[in-house]
Amino acid sequence: MKPFTRLLSFGFLAIAATGAVNAEEKKHPDKPLLWKIEGKGIEQPSWLFGTIHIGQGPIAKLHPAADKAFDGSDAVYTEVPMDAATQLGLAQHFIRKDGKTLQDAIGVELSKQLDAELKTINPALDSTPFQSLKTWTVAVTLPMLEFQTTGSKALDTILWERAARSNKTTGALEKPEDQFGIFDDLTEEEQIIFLSESVRTQKEAREAGENPTQALVDAYILGDDVKIQAEMEKQITKMAEGDHKELGKKLLKRLFDDRNRNMAKFIADKLATEPDTPHFFAVGAGHYIGKDNVGELLTKKGYKITRISE
Repeated sequence: MKPFTRLLSFGFLAIAATGAVNAEEKKHPDKPLLWKIEGKGIEQPSWLFGTIHIGQGPIAKLHPAADKAFDGSDAVYTEVPMDAATQLGLAQHFIRKDGKTLQDAIGVELSKQLDAELKTINPALDSTPFQSLKTWTVAVTLPMLEFQTTGSKALDTILWERAARSNKTTGALEKPEDQFGIFDDLTEEEQIIFLSESVRTQKEAREAGENPTQALVDAYILGDDVKIQAEMEKQITKMAEGDHKELGKKLLKRLFDDRNRNMAKFIADKLATEPDTPHFFAVGAGHYIGKDNVGELLTKKGYKITRISE
């Protein structure tokens, strides 16, 4: 199941594509991942905005169309609450509660493989800081570690803090436990497979001269949903053909199908109860593209969804 680590990037970063982009030369993404919501008695349009869960260079700035939609909205909703108190409390969800260290759980051989990959990110880095973490947490973290160590705030956090400073209503479509439950329910054996595939995928990409995380960033900056969708379909197809097909299907269902339905219901309920309030729903872009995405589900509920590309 080669794209296991990329799957998690799809789930929480939600995009993947190819094509190099010199991010430093751009002030903001080329196109916004932005959709307008109208219909069913809405007095002012609301918005679906696809985020990426890192934030540096042009990613940290909104495209002018998205910026205008954000400024014109009275309420901003991210996937989970991004306030400091909630974020500080998240650490408890990542800590092992079985009395084992990470190496105890995954074994010496996989630990060595993990250490080798960590050192490609930073020669001084090994698995020592991760010994208290759940196995799935390390699997999710590994693909994004290169970017997370820069200390930059995620775009989601940037939007939340900006909304708070502007005295907008802030809220979230999910609770942190909703997301963590996707992985906490996995058996330890499944988590070990997950981590093993994450390590292997990182190694294969590196040896091929590829950087999947940079590809995510480049795709987001391009804002080309056709390319994003094509890459997602390619990766998901590969995953479905792997050795751990059932585990792959389980994660795909939990990351996309289940969450898309829940998000669409939350948004529809919010629009129905507050039809005079323009809302800005900022979640991972993968929830707004592909089959049975949030926009499609809202369309089935009677709303008009229009992509804003410039």
